[in-house]
Amino acid sequence: MRLLFEQKKPGRVKQSIQPVAIDIEERPTTVGELIAATVKACVGAYNLKAAKAPENPDDDQRHHLVMDEKTINELAETGRVSFGIVYNGRMVDADEAVANALQCYEDGLFRIFLNSKPLKEADNLIEVNENDLLTVVRLTFLAGRLW
Repeated sequence: MRLLFEQKKPGRVKQSIQPVAIDIEERPTTVGELIAATVKACVGAYNLKAAKAPENPDDDQRHHLVMDEKTINELAETGRVSFGIVYNGRMVDADEAVANALQCYEDGLFRIFLNSKPLKEADNLIEVNENDLLTVVRLTFLAGRLW
């Protein structure tokens, strides 16, 4: 099943939000299952990228990577020009990531909107269809004093 994930496009001059397609294995029926499915999909993509990463990123294994001027300008707009190297290179456990994401959702560290409608508790029933728009907003605490 394919969902559209609203993702902020980083940049210094023009920041925008663009939908990015994400494929999940099966149709979730609760908010918790939706979180678990999306986290597993993201962890799978990261682990695939980490498996292709060289053991030592300082090696000369990158000498074949060449970027044209258009790619460099697009990356410079985001504030970082890189070859997409995973420096850490370690695999992430999907079950730990799902447990962490569910705990963060219960703690109120992020909110989820499905087609612009807020989702509530993790065990609430939802109806998810193909190409639905999913928005995740990370909530951050403001620095400052209590009074």
